[in-house]
Amino acid sequence: MNRTLKIDGLEVSLKKENKRVVILREINLSIGKNESFALAGESGSGKSMTAMSIMQLLPKNISATKGEICLLGKNVLSMNEKELQNIRGTDVGMIFQEPSSYLNPLFTVGAQIEEAIKDKTISKRDRVMEILEEVELKNSVYYQYPHQLSGGMQQRIMIAISLVNSPALLIADEPTTALDVTTAYGIIELIKKMMATHGLSVMFITHDISLAASFVKRIGIMYAGRLIEISDAQNILSKPLHPYTEKLVGCLPERYTPGDKIKTIEGTVPNFHNLPTGCPFHPRCIYKKNICTIKEPTETIIEGTVVRCFRYENSYKNS
Repeated sequence: MNRTLKIDGLEVSLKKENKRVVILREINLSIGKNESFALAGESGSGKSMTAMSIMQLLPKNISATKGEICLLGKNVLSMNEKELQNIRGTDVGMIFQEPSSYLNPLFTVGAQIEEAIKDKTISKRDRVMEILEEVELKNSVYYQYPHQLSGGMQQRIMIAISLVNSPALLIADEPTTALDVTTAYGIIELIKKMMATHGLSVMFITHDISLAASFVKRIGIMYAGRLIEISDAQNILSKPLHPYTEKLVGCLPERYTPGDKIKTIEGTVPNFHNLPTGCPFHPRCIYKKNICTIKEPTETIIEGTVVRCFRYENSYKNS
């Protein structure tokens, strides 16, 4: 596969009072050229931290301590700050769920898109007009301020800023969370169009598995800083293997008829400072056995699905 992104054995840790607390552990994933991939899971599972690791925009007390993050064949973990600045926006762009928090209210959106352009040999104004057309906004938006735009238009401006330098990878961190259903659908359709037009690869971060499955090829499920299952999007919905994935899919509202009580997952995602021993999901798992409380499961491949669960290892069956 011609990979845009490949992460091998990534570990990210928080340094606190001369101690290190592991936040992300053994993250392995890849995204091919023009492929859409989603990271899904509850809040606090490590999805956004994974994205920030790719961009190397982590807080000063958090850093990658193991592994590699190869973007277009280059390991970002070995780059200095100048090299990182060169790839941000050029090789990889990122959009967020609250565009109003990232747009400067004191400058027109045209000026803010121009500021993001790195190519000094082109007419910045012409390039802005071109990208505004691509994200389906009128030229007049160039002269407007963020507060004059709707939430959906602000998100389109964020997409324009992220793609104005034609990066190979777009990281979309819950870009539809603050939007109504119709506007959110328009943003998803726009991302799909940009993929088709530019051969763009996309990492889509979400808590909504059904939304992800509506347009991504593969989904990775995260829990407590671990990637616990990776499979084709439709397999995740129809044949979830990990007990956590099974419960997430079981909570989807569209699987119920009016009047039914929607199931929830009992308990909460554990705090990184106080993870349970063994498999981090075992306190909430109905299938747990003794080994689950002692050891962490390793990756197992079942019919193309990568899963971390002792249910698919001989050691579980014999415990």
